[in-house]
Amino acid sequence: MVVDLKRGGRMRPERASLLTILFLLACILGAYPAPASAQVADNVNSLEMTQVVHAPTAGVLKQGQYQIDLTAFGNGGAMGGIGIGLFNRFMFGISYGGDGLIGYGDPKGNKLPGVMVKYRILEESMSLPALTVGFDMQGHGTWYEGPQRYLFKAPGGFVAMSRNWLSNFGRFGVHLGVNYNTIEAEDQQSIDGFAGIDFSINEQMAILAEYDLAMDDNLEDNLFGEGPGGFLNLGLRMTFAQSLVLQFDFTDVLNVNATTPGIGREIKIVYVETFSF
Repeated sequence: MVVDLKRGGRMRPERASLLTILFLLACILGAYPAPASAQVADNVNSLEMTQVVHAPTAGVLKQGQYQIDLTAFGNGGAMGGIGIGLFNRFMFGISYGGDGLIGYGDPKGNKLPGVMVKYRILEESMSLPALTVGFDMQGHGTWYEGPQRYLFKAPGGFVAMSRNWLSNFGRFGVHLGVNYNTIEAEDQQSIDGFAGIDFSINEQMAILAEYDLAMDDNLEDNLFGEGPGGFLNLGLRMTFAQSLVLQFDFTDVLNVNATTPGIGREIKIVYVETFSF
């Protein structure tokens, strides 16, 4: 398949409306006080989510923590990564993967390793959400040599905020952010936005959902994000012994991406531990 992509393009009215909704939700999160039982982002008794499915959160690893993760995705693809918390507010990570690593055929690696850094400006409190700035050059899915991009673009530079509540029904978290990708820019560049939620059914199981506006993937003839809709991703996250996480994700549930035949499926394993000095 030959993908012919154009540069530029005006923002659709639907996308402008969704971006406005994200801004209003962010204002509400900052203004609405959390209940007394709110789980602050620095709670050492639980693991912080650094991502929902693909979208970043305000969560960071604590000082001395390290995270090893492995993700399997379509076309026999796999990606491994490691993240390290240098300080309680700052973490960095590196990842690498490729297609055809599992199954038959010749494996094909990604062009470059992905590098990620995150710094939390504000800790979550009774009156404010956690606020993090960062840069993440790791996209998701297949790497395409022609247009020089991943199936789902990396966030690039981003600002993310997260807010958590505890109730009798479990923990509920809301994550919002804006981002701008300056790396995978052969076809289109635009400010983008994302929103996600996580709901803990019990101490082990959580349901995840996120929506990427994909405003840098919204040209009519752009096969990666054809049409007005963004990317909706869903997931089921299971945590064992507060250190091992198994996550099942369903990507592009609305099947907006014209290069894929249907809903994508990913499996992610995450292990978090603390260095012993």
